[in-house]
Amino acid sequence: MFRAINEYLAKLNIVTDDELLKEMNDYLEKQKTIDHFSINVNYNRYIVDIRLKKYTVKSADSLFRKFVQHTAYPYSHITVRYNEDNRVRYRYATCKENKTGVYMDVIISQV
Repeated sequence: MFRAINEYLAKLNIVTDDELLKEMNDYLEKQKTIDHFSINVNYNRYIVDIRLKKYTVKSADSLFRKFVQHTAYPYSHITVRYNEDNRVRYRYATCKENKTGVYMDVIISQV
């Protein structure tokens, strides 16, 4: 999967999207299971750090799947998950039909 997501990213024009950033913030602010979150931009890549009140891999996965539903462009998206001790890291990219897309690392952990 690591190779597949790298090949997918190689075909995209990675940009930031202010409207998508607002959508991410709006969605995450409404989640009662989240204690704290931050979204940073590093070289056109979003770093989304989410701290759950009660962390489990299952709760992190559920939150991430809903996050993708709210943020993925209709044309295409790809994700891969890495379990890292007491957190889960997702590599996530989505693009429009013109191959302009966004890429993000979503890290979900406990407080």
